[in-house]
Amino acid sequence: MGKYKVLIFDLDDTLIDNVENTRHAFMKMVEQRNEAYDDDKFKRWYEIDKKFWRDWKDGLIELPEHLRKETGKKSEEFLNWVRGQRVLIYFNHSISLEEAIRLNYLYMQALTEVVVPIEGAFETLKYLADTGKYCILVATNGPKIATRAKLSKIKCLKLVQNVLSADMFGYMKPRKEFFDAIQRELNNYQNEEFLVVGDSLKSDVGFGMACGIDSCWFDRGKEQLTADYEPTMVIRKLIELKGIL
Repeated sequence: MGKYKVLIFDLDDTLIDNVENTRHAFMKMVEQRNEAYDDDKFKRWYEIDKKFWRDWKDGLIELPEHLRKETGKKSEEFLNWVRGQRVLIYFNHSISLEEAIRLNYLYMQALTEVVVPIEGAFETLKYLADTGKYCILVATNGPKIATRAKLSKIKCLKLVQNVLSADMFGYMKPRKEFFDAIQRELNNYQNEEFLVVGDSLKSDVGFGMACGIDSCWFDRGKEQLTADYEPTMVIRKLIELKGIL
């Protein structure tokens, strides 16, 4: 696999355990409302969060008229409105948008506090970095406020050349515009030299297919491969990359 020069790693559920990370942040958020944590509440939040971002990627979230004109990199007002909607949904719209934005800010801060790495994350990235063969990137749909802190917590930040998040460019994976922005950042690589590594068929394998680059699906047993997706390769542990790359 000597043709690859740029490795694009997903973050959540590829390098870090997103469930435990999210659980801690949710606990901090509901504490602000003097609510006790329980697993059923967390499950509801987790499903709301996943569905919201899935709907957002599919263009199903209707924006207020004054925000519809924004394209590309978005304003702080735009980002606050979008992120606040999940919180409003969870609290059944019983709080104000301003309170939802405040709670979301606290939630995002808490995402950086307890970070559990996926088995083999540090060892794999260190091996790849030490070869000197690759430009290693992390590309995530998550907020940039948390991404670097998460990588630092698992001692991986210094092993990657750059961290790129959707809110830097205004587009989420699997949109090709995200990849176009990555290419502008790098400016000197051909499509065949890229490999995207991630756990999501839609956001990672689909991203590779949309952009005309190879993909490595990290199959963690959460999704069933269908005919809609064609990863270039499949792994079940990150450490398998040491034998492939």
